Amino acid sequence: MSKLSGDWSRLDQILDPSRIATGVQQAAARVGNYGASEVKKGIVSGAPGGQKFVPNSSMTTARKGSSKPLIDKGDLVGSITYQVVDANNVFVGVKKGKEVNIAAVHEFGCTIGVTPKMRAYFHYQGVHLKASTQYIHIPPRPFLRPVLLGSEFKAKVAEIYIQAIERMFHA
Repeated sequence: MSKLSGDWSRLDQILDPSRIATGVQQAAARVGNYGASEVKKGIVSGAPGGQKFVPNSSMTTARKGSSKPLIDKGDLVGSITYQVVDANNVFVGVKKGKEVNIAAVHEFGCTIGVTPKMRAYFHYQGVHLKASTQYIHIPPRPFLRPVLLGSEFKAKVAEIYIQAIERMFHA
């Protein structure tokens, strides 16, 4: 029979469930912060996850006075956030008012039927739709998926959790 020796109280301290939960929670917050930061950088650069946005239409460029997709007043970029949901899940995305719907339109694209009220709004903005224009197509400009599903992000997540585990054993 062999006898194991060592600093058992230190091992108990390292493996304490509350200590592990705290380490995982901190790692999850780092992942969320990193993800939100990378999504914002991707929007500003016009190429989240290295995928360039579809250019704005001439109508959009004329209306907002800029050819930069997804950036008008900065509301979308400013609404990107994260929340640690639990030990296994971190939400990164938009959790704020009307920006949620706008984010979905940009992420997935949509086709909108032109109403008389919309036609009048565009006319007031100096953008005159043809009488034959019945729909406006907004192409998808994914800004979340290219970042959060990309290999670079996944590698960073693994790195963050590995560092958290190492800190637990070396603290």
